[in-house]
Amino acid sequence: MWNALGSRCHSIVLGISLGTLVTFGCASSRWPDEPGVPVTVNRARNLDSEAAFIDVLTTLRSAETVPEPTVTPALQHAIAIIAGRLQAGTLSADGARQVSEAWGRAVYHRDVEVWVLDCSAGRQIRVPSSLVRQPTAVISYASAQFRPRSAASEQCATIVVSAKGPAEHN
Repeated sequence: MWNALGSRCHSIVLGISLGTLVTFGCASSRWPDEPGVPVTVNRARNLDSEAAFIDVLTTLRSAETVPEPTVTPALQHAIAIIAGRLQAGTLSADGARQVSEAWGRAVYHRDVEVWVLDCSAGRQIRVPSSLVRQPTAVISYASAQFRPRSAASEQCATIVVSAKGPAEHN
């Protein structure tokens, strides 16, 4: 069953990725909107960045007396594919945000909020207040090490997709 789900998610990600290539986003990022240089995958670094993000988010949400975020395990593989494209240099940070937004809407069947957070500072990651304060946080997230062509060094980004409001009924 997992292979069928993984293949389906992979197909959705690829289809959405192609569709978003023809659209233009208006959101800005701290990184230039340019494809990057491929960065060798270091899964341990990516996992450390993901762990730091979820720890910080959980701590901040606890301080606001809202429940821990709900992570969607079945969707983690698919968002990791998008992060992998950022790491491979085929997407810019803003391109990863756009693809993640389209993917999130398709899989969550509702509007989503998407952030590409700078995780270079590890546990000092800045988490948006809207993600911290929302009463329920249903999220998918993945981290990647990447390097925009104009950057002198590798960067770290954590892509976060959070479902908003009730699911759309078709």
